[in-house]
Amino acid sequence: MTAFHPDYKMSDTPHTLSSTLLRAAEIGQEAGLNYVYAGNLPGRVSEYENTSCPSCQTLLIERYGYTIQGYHLTETGNCPKCGMRIPGIWTGQPETVRTGGIGMPRLVIR
Repeated sequence: MTAFHPDYKMSDTPHTLSSTLLRAAEIGQEAGLNYVYAGNLPGRVSEYENTSCPSCQTLLIERYGYTIQGYHLTETGNCPKCGMRIPGIWTGQPETVRTGGIGMPRLVIR
């Protein structure tokens, strides 16, 4: 889910409230979706900014907006606590993932 904010030719339309975005994310989770994200309201969408293991709820990727704050997947893309395989394309060297910068996880070139 992505929050709308007034811009350009739609500046007279109100922005999406964080409560509306959170409810939409909750509906997705209640419907059985494992990976529901609420975006465009950094720091105001609770756990819906992060990726957690659907099996054991361990925090796997911690985000603030598009900034990766923490990366906790194994080198094979599994949850470090319960071992569940997390769908996606992951690095085989999680220790080299750059955190704190803007964007998606990238390898640090040494």
